[in-house]
Amino acid sequence: MAARADPENDPPNDPLETRRRFAARRLTLEPVWYSALGQSDRYLDLLTVAHVETELPASPAVPSSRHLDVTRDSDVPISTQIYWQLVYQIDSGRLVPGARLAPVRELGAALRVNPNTIRAVYRRLAAAGYVTSRHGAGTVVAERQPKRRRPDALAGIVSEMLRRAAQSGFTPDEVAAATFAASSERRHPGPLVRVLFAECTTADAGHGAERLNNEFVGLIEAEGTLIDELPDRLDRFHYDLIATTTFHADEAQALVGGRAPVLAMLVGPGYVDMVLEIVALKAGARVGLVCASGRGAANIAETLSIAGTKGVELIPVLIGDREGLADLSETADLILMSREALALGLDTDLKHPDRVRPWTFEFDPAAIEHLRRSIDGVISEREASSA
Repeated sequence: MAARADPENDPPNDPLETRRRFAARRLTLEPVWYSALGQSDRYLDLLTVAHVETELPASPAVPSSRHLDVTRDSDVPISTQIYWQLVYQIDSGRLVPGARLAPVRELGAALRVNPNTIRAVYRRLAAAGYVTSRHGAGTVVAERQPKRRRPDALAGIVSEMLRRAAQSGFTPDEVAAATFAASSERRHPGPLVRVLFAECTTADAGHGAERLNNEFVGLIEAEGTLIDELPDRLDRFHYDLIATTTFHADEAQALVGGRAPVLAMLVGPGYVDMVLEIVALKAGARVGLVCASGRGAANIAETLSIAGTKGVELIPVLIGDREGLADLSETADLILMSREALALGLDTDLKHPDRVRPWTFEFDPAAIEHLRRSIDGVISEREASSA
């Protein structure tokens, strides 16, 4: 019986179309990620495989089976194993926008997996916004990916967790099961009051959460997140309170949509004075924004706009851009530096360090007291409901 055509994932029949797609391909270096499931010594083992994609490559699909690893005796379903690996490759840039995934039957045969399992994985990727499918074009990585934090940082965290678990005698499957169970439990209220602190940069969000944890030891469990990630976090986990600085209170209220109380926390006078200094600048003034990411700089610019900044030229520069930093040192009237930039000592490398302003904040004592009362309110509600 002839195999039924799969227009969604099979390569096009027109050789000219195939030639057009792959004529411009160059020599690439592509890291290969192996799953941790059942094989701790191979977890996140990034091997570099050099391959030349000629004008008409024998197998235009990426990734091939050599890029994926299936552990059949794992408690984690095979479809989930494949999905996790493809998500990692997309998030980390191993699979770039426009890259075409292997046809369903080809990948299924290579992995010795039922084609329906591969179809289910591709449908799950499409539903999450990672890929798109078109008739005759197959399944390709989407141009606009879901927002994710640095996958290399996450890889390091997981690798360290697996190493420490192995030293204590735990297998990767046991770690995966415990992680899944802990994640599931976080969808429901826990013994501590869960607080999600949102800010415009990752460093500020993490600093704020750490500050709150230190202030309310044994009462809360605070986490940091970016403002625009609030809806996603609330979809996945339970939080009793959402906290942010007063600059982002309205935005946070809109993003949270009433799913949890939002607390607007006052910041110390130093931060407010800095913002007011920028707002008071004359039109045409140049202000540098030195951050670890373009996203962080954009969020700082949005904060300044909310505060009333007008006519000021905002110049974003990433912390690794030495040429850009040198230009700011010569031409900027003020230079705002994020916590990450200050931690690297970039302020000491500038010609006019007196123009540097730290884009950092500390909470006003009134904000801490406001949060304390809200925490007491959550605890009182829990006690009343359990009585």
